[in-house]
Formats: sequence, structure tokens, C-alpha cells
Amino acid sequence: MKEFKDKLKEELRQDAPFTNDIKQRILQKKPIKRKFNWQVVTVSIAACFIIGLMLFVEFSQKNNLQTASQQNELLPIVDDVSSLDIIQPKYAHLLGKQWMLHFLPMIIDKEAPITYGDYIAFYGTDGLVVSTVLGLGNDHVTMKQGQILVEDTPLKVHGLNEQIKKEEINDPFKNPYFFHNYGTRPAPFNDKSISAKEKEMVVYDSDEGHTIMKISEGQLVGKVVGFQNFELTFELSEQEQQVFDAFKADYNIEQLKNMTPQAITKMFLLSDIEKDYETYEALFTTNKNEETESVRRYYEKTKIVRQELFTKEINRLIIANLFAGLEHAEFEQQTDTTGVVKFISLEGPTELGMEKNAQGIWQPAFSRGVY
Repeated sequence: MKEFKDKLKEELRQDAPFTNDIKQRILQKKPIKRKFNWQVVTVSIAACFIIGLMLFVEFSQKNNLQTASQQNELLPIVDDVSSLDIIQPKYAHLLGKQWMLHFLPMIIDKEAPITYGDYIAFYGTDGLVVSTVLGLGNDHVTMKQGQILVEDTPLKVHGLNEQIKKEEINDPFKNPYFFHNYGTRPAPFNDKSISAKEKEMVVYDSDEGHTIMKISEGQLVGKVVGFQNFELTFELSEQEQQVFDAFKADYNIEQLKNMTPQAITKMFLLSDIEKDYETYEALFTTNKNEETESVRRYYEKTKIVRQELFTKEINRLIIANLFAGLEHAEFEQQTDTTGVVKFISLEGPTELGMEKNAQGIWQPAFSRGVY
């Protein structure tokens, strides 16, 4: 048989009634079939899948970080909360532009999805706490001199994208953690790295300095989605408003001579709400003693923060909460030149210091706390 095939090939190479194309096809050797190695293919497919999954996770994480950094940080202030879940946390570690509302009742959504920068309520060792989410399940989170890194990517929510320089620790506009010091010496940064498991989150903690901590899904109560609104319960009478308007025209303190200490206190707080600092300062006591100077120093220290960070809406909300009940206030004179405006606030019995000046006019000698 082999000899026959060789002879046929030899004849085909010679002149024969076939075209060259047909000859080449007849003479061409059949390709050798290769065995398929399924192990190699399986490993290759698995490797491609793993690499693709890693790229997807990394892309998703970076996309989530970017989305979180672009989200609106301001939570709504809600009027009707009758059908909502309201909490009163023992403390709230807020780092956004509404940090000053940390003591107010908050609205939570127990089913809302949670991402970086959100405020969440959870059960801590001492009770209900609200804090800022800095890491999600399976994240490796690092705090380094105030900067938060998720894996190796800086988290940009609430101004946390850069390390805080030592010379900027006392600057409320450059240190997002500043307001958790409450006027005391700056708390240190306790640098730490945490690897969260699947059902864990990393949050900001200021128990002993600025640091991060891990919480479990079992501790979670819900996502904070807003603040409860409070309406002002006090107002000026028509006559008091006329006197107040006249006073603002020239700041002649004599125009307040017939006003009660309660009415002057209301004027003082309404000026604060409206960020009318010229009127606010004109109403403040002109008496100088150890107590009034201490209040005056505090006001001067916090003045720029009041002007730059507090909005009229936030001022109204805070004062409506702190001074609810002022409409029922009474005045108690304690000495020839001192007295207190007394009322029952949401926190209980409250007293606001007043001082009588040389013209016999009562003036506020207090300032609401800012931080």
C-alpha cells in the first residue's frame, strides 16, 4: 500500500490533468490532531476569573469611595417625625458640616444602605452612639495623623483626605476633628490599622484621642438620615419688636430702659439666630468683672466659627432646642447688679446670667456654647 501511495504522488508531480491548486491539496499532509489539555484550560479560566474579580472589587471600592466623597453631607431637618424612628444618642461623633447638631434627636432608617461617610447609630459600651463610617466589610482601614486610608486609597469624606499638620491641629477650618476637643488641649491622633471582616464596619472614635474602631453588624441600629426640627417657642410682642427695631437703628441702649430682662434676652437670641453680630455685641453687658470677661473671651474665641460655619437655619434649630420654654421665663434679681432669667428647658431648670449697667438697664451676660 505504501508503495502505491508513493507511486501516485510521483505521478502527480509530473504532468497530469489536474490544476496546480488541486495537486497541492491532494499532496498536502493531513494536520496532526492535538490532544486537548482540559487542566490547563480550567486553570487559565480560573485565573482570568480571579483577576477579573479582583479588578472589579478594586474598581467598585474606588468607585464607592469617589461616590461617597461627592455626596451631599448635609442631612435634612424634618418637621413631621410622627411616623419615623427617633433616637437620642448619648454622643454623636459627627465630622461633617452639621457637627454642631450632635446633641439633637436624630432620625434613623434601619433598612437604608450604608456607605463611607454615612452616620450610623450603634450600641457601644456606654449606650447608644452615632459615628461616621470610615470602612466597610472586608476593608483594611488605617488612620495616620488624621488621614483615613481604605486599603491605600485616601477617604475624602468630611475633609479627611490628607494628614493633619501639627501646626493646623488648633485650626477649626483645617482639622475636621477639632470640635471633639471641646476647648481643651488638642487630643492626640492614635494611629491604628484595622482589618474589618465581612459583617463589620470601621468608625471614628474619640474616646481617648482621635482614632478608629470596629463594630459588628449586631451592634448596628440604623443609618442616621436627618435631624428632628424644633420651632421657636418664644417671640417678641409687637411693642417689644418696635423697640428692638429702633435699637438696631442707632444702638442707643437707653431705648431698652423699659424692657424686661426676659424681652432683652429674646432680642439677644434673635440677633444670634440672624447672625446679626453687631446687634448681638451691642446688647451684651458692658459691665466688666471676672465672670463677664470670661464669657466675652469665649465669644471672641468662637466668633469666627459662628460667622463661618453656623447658618441661620442651624442657629434657629439649636436655639429653639436649647431655649425651649423661654416664653415662660421669670426673672430673679440676686444682687444690685446681677440676676438670672429662669425657665424650664428640655434639659431641666436653666438660668441665664444678666447684669444691670450704670443706666439701670439689664444686659445679657451669657453666651450659648459653640464647642
